[in-house]
Amino acid sequence: MKSIACPRCGSPVPLRRFLNATTKPFCARCGWNLDRAEAAIANNQVTMKLIPLAIAAVGVFFACMAARTGSPVLFWLPALFAAILLLPIWGYFSARRAIAAAKTSIHPAAPVSQTILDASLQQLQALPRPRRIRFRFQGSVAAAIALLLMAVFALVGVFLSAHASRNLPHGGDSFAPFVPMLSVLAVFLVIVILPWVRAKRDAPLLRDGELAFARVTSQQTVQQGKTSYSRIDYEFKTSSGQLIRNSAKDLSQAVFEEMTIPVFYDPLDPARNLTPCATYLRVSTDPF
Repeated sequence: MKSIACPRCGSPVPLRRFLNATTKPFCARCGWNLDRAEAAIANNQVTMKLIPLAIAAVGVFFACMAARTGSPVLFWLPALFAAILLLPIWGYFSARRAIAAAKTSIHPAAPVSQTILDASLQQLQALPRPRRIRFRFQGSVAAAIALLLMAVFALVGVFLSAHASRNLPHGGDSFAPFVPMLSVLAVFLVIVILPWVRAKRDAPLLRDGELAFARVTSQQTVQQGKTSYSRIDYEFKTSSGQLIRNSAKDLSQAVFEEMTIPVFYDPLDPARNLTPCATYLRVSTDPF
């Protein structure tokens, strides 16, 4: 399980994920983010109560269909549906148990106001300009796996299509075997090329921009159609003392309230700023 460092006491804090969605983490040692995590769990309470009703309704429906059609296979569908829906229920109750245990085990002597500046931030601070930039797929593991599976299926499709076209009169359609590969190429352009083009616009800030350390003031999961993403609000001060506030889409899904994050900004226009968790580029600390 992936973990982050508590911004108050530095203790490791596990990130609980389900289907690429991260719940509010909290520190069981000093109590960081515990109130927010408890509020987020409370907001899901009504949804969790409706899931058993949905399972029962689907079960009754398929039981009636199985009795009418005489097909016993339909009895397995409610079980599969229930198994999928029981996963978020298990995550909900495990999070509730963890919060209840943390409320009774918070260390009263743990520091609660010290800002933790980890080693990676200190390394960024020591880097000379222009900084070395690398491209990465941060937070896109699922997309990479999907792309790999599509490539495998495309290769199989090309092989089967080529084999079938040889058995057709006059050799069949010579273009047909390449249709699966072209489909994967189109997906590749969307998943890889477009983020790379967008990231190129961010490169100058990461390479030559001024570095500041921002404080995350809020984090929330924003619903966008059928998908969701993590949005963070942060604030920092420029070298001249000007306070800048901004929002960004957190691709890492590992940034939360009170954390300290690096921000690169244009000294002539501090409103143009960028934090590395909001881009597919990263600043390389490797000298080679």
